[in-house]
This record gives sequence, C-alpha cells and structure tokens, in this order.
Amino acid sequence: MNSINESAFSSQNFRVYFYGNILSVVGIWVQRLSLGWHAWQLSESAFIVGLIAAAQYLPLLLLTPFFGVFADQFQPRFSAVIMHIILMCIAMILSFLTFMNLMDVSYLFVLTLFYGIANSAYSPIRLSLIPVLVPANQFSSAVAVTSAGFNLSRFLGPGIAGFIVTFYGLGFAYLINAITFIPVIISLLLLKIPTISKPLNSSDGYFQQLHQGFHYTLNHKVIRNVIIIAGISSFFGRGLIELLPAFTATTFGGGSAVLAELMAASGLGAVVASFLYMTGKLDFKLHKAVLYGSYGMVVSCLLFAFVESIIFGIVAVTMIGFFITFVAVGSQSQVQVQVANELRGRVSSLWTIIVLGSPALGSLLAGIMFSKFGARPTVITFSLTCLVLLVIINWFQSKNQ
Repeated sequence: MNSINESAFSSQNFRVYFYGNILSVVGIWVQRLSLGWHAWQLSESAFIVGLIAAAQYLPLLLLTPFFGVFADQFQPRFSAVIMHIILMCIAMILSFLTFMNLMDVSYLFVLTLFYGIANSAYSPIRLSLIPVLVPANQFSSAVAVTSAGFNLSRFLGPGIAGFIVTFYGLGFAYLINAITFIPVIISLLLLKIPTISKPLNSSDGYFQQLHQGFHYTLNHKVIRNVIIIAGISSFFGRGLIELLPAFTATTFGGGSAVLAELMAASGLGAVVASFLYMTGKLDFKLHKAVLYGSYGMVVSCLLFAFVESIIFGIVAVTMIGFFITFVAVGSQSQVQVQVANELRGRVSSLWTIIVLGSPALGSLLAGIMFSKFGARPTVITFSLTCLVLLVIINWFQSKNQ
C-alpha cells in the first residue's frame, strides 16, 4: 500500500467487514482440512479424496456464471448474509452426522456438494461486495488485504484443525466452523452502506445478460489473458494441493497432524504472496506477475514430486502455496481494476469458475492418476503438462499483441 489514502483499511465499512470475516475464514480452512481427512478415513482412497475435493469446486465451475447474473441484480450485503446462514447450516449438519456416527462417503459427498453449491453462489457476491465497501482507488488494496486475511487463516486454520481433529474429533471441527459464521453475519448487518438500486433490465433477459458477461470477458484482452493463465495454473497446482491428505498418508506416512503441517505450509506461502501485493509495488505489473507466478508454480510442483522427507515436503508445499496465491491475487486484482462496474458480478463469476472452479476437475483427474500410477508420476505429469500449456498460451498471446 503506497499511502493511507490508498489503503482499504481507511474505509470503516471495510474494517468492520474484514474483522468480522476473519474468524469465518479460519473456520473455512478448519472445515477444508476436516473434509479431506474425513474422506481419507472413510475410504483410504486417493480417488475418494479427489472426488470430495471435486464436490467442493465443481459447482464453482458449473454454476457460478448463473449466480453472477443475480449478483449484479441484488444487494450484495443481503445476499451475503443469506449465503452465510446456509453455509452455517451445512456445517451444523456435518457436525451432527459425525457426532452421531452416521457419516459415510455418500453423505459426505452430498453435503460437500451442497457446500460447493452455496459457495459458488457466494463467490460472485463476495467479489461484488468489495467495491461497495471501498472507493475505486482502493480496489487493489482491498483485494490484497482480503487475500492476506484469507491466507493468514489458511496458515493458522490447518494447525487449529489438526489440533481439534486429533484431540476432539471431526465433529467438533465442523461445529467450530459453524460457530465462526456468526461474527461475519453480525458485521454484515452493521455495515453502513447506501441501498443501491439494481433493477433488472426488462429488455435484457437472464440468458442475454449472461451472454453479455461472456462476450465482454472474451473481448477484453487483458482480462481474458490473465484469467486463462491463472486458470491453467489453478487447474494443475490447486488440483495437486487438494490431494494433500493422500500425499500425507502415502508419501510421508503421517496422520492429521502432518496434514495440518503441510496445509499450514501452503498457507504460509500464500500469506507471503498476499503481503507482497499489499505493498502496492506490483499494481502496474499484474499481468507479468500472473505469468511468472505460473512458471514458479510449475517449478515448485516438480520439486515436490521428488521429495521424500516431511521437511523438504513442507518447503516445496510452501513454494506451491506462494505461487498459486501470487497468481490468484494478481489475476483477481487485474480483473477488479479493469472490469466495468455494471458487469462486475458476471465477469467476477467467470474468474471464479476458471481460477477457483478448475481445481474441481484438476483434483478429480489427479486423484484418478494417483490411484492408478502413484504420487510421483502424477505430480510430474501435471507439472510438465502445465508448463507446455503455459508456453503455448504465452506464445499465442505474444503473437497477437
């Protein structure tokens, strides 16, 4: 952040939202570790772990564009409150079934899928909420600060989850996640923002508005390019990270505590990446940051393929977490800065599907390959395929400039 005037923290609304949201984000990472480890405990199958990960992200891939249209029509604060209540209820059901020893793979899959659907609805709402809280010159700061908070929670959450799961069980982990939604709901209700009229344009039907979002994104060279590069990086990088429960048990021979260490390492790398953006020094180099970060992610994954000790595993996963987040924050910041405000929900939803939703297919494919070929061949194949695609895409983009 170059000055206090450019800092999102100079906005009272943003401060209220940020501090209220931080516990909820910690709870999200507690639940993510719990879902992955629960899937492994119930099945001891990398495919099932990948399937549960896919259930979280596949709705982002398939449904987010449709929810993006609604995000452009309704008040983001009201929509955010509703979605947090739904997410809290899902966490409570997960907790209840686990406490009652009724959980099996099918229930876990269905509830995770419902969680993924609710999250896909919330994603464009969350991205549309930030511009309501801060002026335009603070967009980049708000994205970086929000990402830093998310990734700091990503660093702390797995450690908290590992402790809870090890000493108290998975049921308590889900319950704590449900409780953490209360502060963010209260903070959203406390925001002092004017009601913005967003009437549905009667001349433009739902699918016509959806098409407008696609058309705008495809024809906006800067937005299109960063989303494509970030999407490729996310498919392969995050697709592998979602299989950390399987890597924990097979490569490192560990349990939930080791999984917590690896996820915390990924979170630590993500925190560092977010803080780099908070300095403001990358604001005018976002496209290059996304491209170079993608290449860095490939190198990090290749290193991870050959580690055998937990120490080197932690180092490699920290690097992967850093570069994945470096790419994600850079691409999201670029989109927020470039997009027309009236299309923000729809274009943000496309960013969500490609950057956050692509791990649904990536983790599923990685799970299938892991089960059939093992850990190292899977990671090497993913890394080299990602590298080839990035080189091809970068060549085409350079040629068309």
